This record gives sequence, C-alpha cells and structure tokens, in this order.
Amino acid sequence: MTGAEEFGAELADFRSRVDELRTARALPAQERLSALDAALFELEHAADVLWPRYEELAAAARGGGEGRRRQGGQGGQGGQGGQSGQEQQLLRALFQRMPMAVALLDRETVVRRLNFAATQLFGMRAGFATGRRLTGSLRHDGRAALRGQVAAVARGEGARSLLVHLPGGRAGAALRVTLSALRPPGEQRNAVL
Repeated sequence: MTGAEEFGAELADFRSRVDELRTARALPAQERLSALDAALFELEHAADVLWPRYEELAAAARGGGEGRRRQGGQGGQGGQGGQSGQEQQLLRALFQRMPMAVALLDRETVVRRLNFAATQLFGMRAGFATGRRLTGSLRHDGRAALRGQVAAVARGEGARSLLVHLPGGRAGAALRVTLSALRPPGEQRNAVL
C-alpha cells in the first residue's frame, strides 16, 4: 500500500470514528464523559499524527518522490514465520482455553476470533461474532472510546487499557479491557488482542 493509500485508509477510519462520536449527543448527560474523553483523544490524534503525515505526503508530492515511510509498529513477531503445524495447534488450543476472555480484532473493532471465555462473556458463538464489531456488544457510552483506543493500538501507538460496560449489567458493572498490538504472520497491518 502506498503512503497516500495508507493515509487515505487511516483518514477514512478517523472519519468513521468521528461519526460514531456524533451519536454521543443522544446519550444522557452522565454518560457523555467517556465520549468526551474519546473525542479529545481523536483530536489529539488528528493534531499529532494525521496533520504531520499530511504535511509529509504533501512535501513528497511537491518533491516528486514517494516520501519516507513510517517505521513505527512495523516488523513481524520474531520466529513466527517458521512455526510447525504442531506449534500452531498448541497456540490455538492455548488461545481457546485461556480462562480470561480474549478477542482478536481488526483496527475497526471487527472480531476476527474469540476464545471460549469471550463467547461466554458476550453470550454469542464465535462464528456469529466473527465479522461483526465487538462494540455492538457494549453499552453505548463506551463504544467510541474503545474504537478510538483499538485504532491507536493498531497504528502502533502502544498498549492501552480502559473500562467498558456490558448492556444490562451482564457480568458485573464494568470490564477492564487491555489492548495490545499483534502482527499476524504474513499480514501487512497490526491486529489488536
């Protein structure tokens, strides 16, 4: 993917998150605080990341070159390319049997995989959840914040942690979500665990 295409994809994702934040106006006043935090986070992202990348692409276009590529978050996980079939089976079994809920998401919070504990927590089969946004299983007041944090982790800006709530008080009042980037073998972009 060229620098301009990658920037365009990131900008489109940013606009989508901003559109989701607009729906926070309909929230009760006491639930708007997490949406405000997410909005401030998105503004910081626009000022600190998107604008400098735009300037870099504009300078490269004026100079006629491709521009330098960002290296942050690039590179694979060492040693994963040569895993045997047995090692992959072992890793899949460990993922499924972990006692805590684990989900593998893309940068837009779309579920790629859920382990057994996550299917129990969210009350859905893994096959049903795959291809759907995980934010649909959360209370509305935390959706934008989770989406923004997942996008930041996927961009390689470091691990994050936040509180979200399940609708109707399922599984307790709040869930602590810890997000970490993971580069699946053979893929160009980070996923989020």
